Amino acid sequence: MPSNRSVVGIGEVLMDVFENGEATVGGAPFNVIFHLNQLMRALSRGEALFLSAVGKDAWGGHIRTTLAAAGISTRYLEEAELPTGSARVVTRDGGAGFEIQDNVAWDAIQLDNPALDLARSCDAVVFGTLAQRSEISRSSIRRFVSEVTGHRLFDVNLRRNTGKGLAGYNAEIIAESLKLATLVKMNDAELDEVSRLLGFSPEVADGDERTLRQMDWLRGAYALDAVAITRGSKGALLATEEKHLRLPDSDLDQALVHPVGAGDSFAAGLLFGLMEKWTPEDSLKLANLLSSWVVQHLSATPALPEAVLSQIREVAAQARHR
Repeated sequence: MPSNRSVVGIGEVLMDVFENGEATVGGAPFNVIFHLNQLMRALSRGEALFLSAVGKDAWGGHIRTTLAAAGISTRYLEEAELPTGSARVVTRDGGAGFEIQDNVAWDAIQLDNPALDLARSCDAVVFGTLAQRSEISRSSIRRFVSEVTGHRLFDVNLRRNTGKGLAGYNAEIIAESLKLATLVKMNDAELDEVSRLLGFSPEVADGDERTLRQMDWLRGAYALDAVAITRGSKGALLATEEKHLRLPDSDLDQALVHPVGAGDSFAAGLLFGLMEKWTPEDSLKLANLLSSWVVQHLSATPALPEAVLSQIREVAAQARHR
């Protein structure tokens, strides 16, 4: 991938507020772009950009500062007449629950001419479901993604408010997003929910065979290049036209794992490898390396230390020589 290429994330950016009172910048598409930005800068492979909206408040200012400090341009971070989004994060039994604020800045993402020009010139885009809950942002996201000619990663991230039980998605959002995508990533629970909403029920009751049939059905029904499924401590699966690949179970102490952002960092590593035209095996290796390190931190977006970057460069060097 030439060094002047770009990847764009579009969707929600918000403040994740944890049970201990700590608050960090989050939002699934932002998290993916944060890690892609680290990878692309470390390997001199272009830039990662982010398109969203924040409010005219202190958290909006903090998000702008955070992007700038990470080397991500704030040119496409709009200012809305709504508060900056936030989500209260609750961790239970190795998983994360969320209470996501309604009617916030990222519900009102607009597309101006520079944003449309970016869509037509970028090499890949990352988008999800949550920011499509509002008509304004849904229209903007679909218009932007439809203009991108390269990889279009639908990082599903189904979000349901833990307390109220309200879903930030529906069958129409999922189906239309799959039609726009070339790649899709979700976890195993989301795969079951997506299959149910879209009316696919494999004859196999459970186990890996059921999961693989669901993946193959999605890939075929929506003409996807690949479907990736993360499974927490049970590794991950990748389905392409040619093969099924499997990552083994994690050897991390699950009592020390922080799940928020794990799938987003996995998606970043996988997309980076595929954009570089690495083999699916090498792309999965990078995804696993990145996500295995991120889950050891409370924040979904920790800065990569030199020791990890050195491992990433080694993976990249090996992948380029295959």
